[in-house]
Amino acid sequence: MAKKPNVILMFIDDLGYGDLSCLNENSRISTPNIDALGERGVIYTDAHATSSLCTPSRYGLLTGRYNWRSHLKSGVLLGTGEPLIEPGRMTMAHAFKQSGYFTACVGKWHLGMSWHRKPDTDGSEYGIQDEIAAMKAEQAEAKKTGKDVWRLSNFVDGYDLDYSKPLISGPCDQGFDYFFGMPASLDQPPFVYIENDRVLVEPDHVSGVFPLDRSGPTMQELWQRGPVATGFDHRQVIPDMQAKVIDLIDSHRDEPFFIYYPTPAVHGPLLPTEEFSGKSGLNLYADMVLQLDCMVGEIMQKLKETGQWEETILIFASDNGCSGVADYPFLTANGHNPSYIFRGLKADIYEGGHRVPSIVSWPGQFKTKKICDQMVCHSDFFRTLANLIEFQLPENAGEDSIAMPLLNDASQSGRDTVIHSSGTGEFAIRSKDWKLELCRGSGNYFGGAGMIEPSTSEEMPYQLYNLADDIGERKNRAAELPSIVAKLKNELLAAINLGRTTPGAPQPNTVHGPWRQLDDIKRHFPWED
Repeated sequence: MAKKPNVILMFIDDLGYGDLSCLNENSRISTPNIDALGERGVIYTDAHATSSLCTPSRYGLLTGRYNWRSHLKSGVLLGTGEPLIEPGRMTMAHAFKQSGYFTACVGKWHLGMSWHRKPDTDGSEYGIQDEIAAMKAEQAEAKKTGKDVWRLSNFVDGYDLDYSKPLISGPCDQGFDYFFGMPASLDQPPFVYIENDRVLVEPDHVSGVFPLDRSGPTMQELWQRGPVATGFDHRQVIPDMQAKVIDLIDSHRDEPFFIYYPTPAVHGPLLPTEEFSGKSGLNLYADMVLQLDCMVGEIMQKLKETGQWEETILIFASDNGCSGVADYPFLTANGHNPSYIFRGLKADIYEGGHRVPSIVSWPGQFKTKKICDQMVCHSDFFRTLANLIEFQLPENAGEDSIAMPLLNDASQSGRDTVIHSSGTGEFAIRSKDWKLELCRGSGNYFGGAGMIEPSTSEEMPYQLYNLADDIGERKNRAAELPSIVAKLKNELLAAINLGRTTPGAPQPNTVHGPWRQLDDIKRHFPWED
C-alpha cells in the first residue's frame, strides 16, 4: 500500500490577506516562498477563519465546528485558561492518530489546559508580594462593582501556578502524540516552554506590562506582565519552534505524520531576529512577515532534502486578519494594505477580520497552480483531510465541516453559506453574495482602524451588504431590503438551534450562563416586517 500523505498544517497568527504578494498585486512585502506553495497546489481566495480572533478560530479549525458552539462566546482564553475543547470531543488530531499517523503540535496552543494552582501563594517567590496584595485588593473592589479585570491597574496572570506538576487536558489529551510549545500567544503569560504535559523550565521572575495595549502599535515589542522561565528569550521563541518542526520532519520520515504548527508569528510582540530586523524597509511587522516567508522556505527545503516533498500536503493559513499592532495607518500610508481591498482588521465582523490567506500545497497531486474563488471555511479542513486519509467521521464530529473543492473531488462545489463571529461574539451570516452582520459596528473590542462609524441606528441595528458589487462593505442595504435580512436571520437562528450545518442528528451547543449575542438576534424589530 502506498504511504499515506504527510500533512503539515501551518496556522499563522494575525497575518492579513493583503500581506502575501500572491494575493495582493500591490503588496510592499515580497513573499516568494509562500507564493511558491500555490504553484503546486490551490490558492483559496474566498477562505474564512470561523472567527476573527485567535482562540475561537483554533477551536473551529481543530474540531470542524463553529467556535460559538463552545462555551466561549466572545474574546480569547488567558494563558492560564481552562480547556475549551469539550471532554470527548473528536479533533482533527484524533482522526489522524486513529489512522496510524504520528501526530504533533508545535507552537501556540491557546485552547486552554488545566494547571495545578497554589491558592495561598502571595507572590513572594517572584518578589512581587506587594504587587499581588494590591492586585487582590483591587480585584475585591472590582468584584463589588462588576468591573472587568482588563480595566484594572494590576494583574499578574500565572503567579499562583504550580509549574512542577503535570498539565491536564492539554494537546496530548486532544489527539497529539507530542507537543512542544507555549500555552498561548507570545504576549500572554506564563512564558514557559511545555513539552508534552510538563513545563521544561520553571519561571523565576516576572516581566512585562499591564495593561497591554493591543489596539495599535504603541507596545509592538512588549508583552503582558507575568512569570518568565529562567533563560526564556521572547525573540528566540519563534526560531526555537521552527527548529523543532524541522527536526520532526527529519526524524519521522519513515512514517506518515500530521504536524499542526500554530506558530506565534506574526502576532505581537513583534521581535524579528537580527537577520530580518529592518529588512523590509517598512516596519517591524513587515520584517516579521519576511521572517515568516523564510520559515516556509526552510520547511519546503527540508521536505525536499528528505524526499518527502511530493507526498506532503502543506497547508498555510492564518487564524484571522491583521492586528492593529502592525500599525495599519503607517502601512497603508506607505502603500501596503494588510487587508487588501477588504474592510476591517482582526476581531472585526467585516471581511478583513476573517477572510484570510489559505493555500494548500500538494506537489504529488498538483503540477500547476489552481485558483479557487469558491467560498470555504477553515472548519472544512477537518472533513476534507479525513476524506483524504479515508477516515469516517462519526455523526457528532465535524458538524460544520464540508469537503473543500478541488481537494477531494474536482466537481465538488464550495459553500453557499458561512457564519462568521467577531471579537465580541457578534454574528454574521453570508449566503452567496449577501452578508448580514447582526451588530451596529465592527464587533471589535479593540477599537482603532477597524472601528469605522456604524451605519446603523436604534431602528436599523443590522448591516446588510452585497459583496458582489460592494466588496468593501460600505453601502448598508438593510433598511431597503428587510425581506433578505429576515431570511438570513432565520437561517442563522436555525443553524444555531440545530447544533450543526451538515446532515445528521441535532447536536447540543455548549452554553454556560446567558448567551447575550443570541438573545440580541432573537429580538423582534418592527422594521423587519
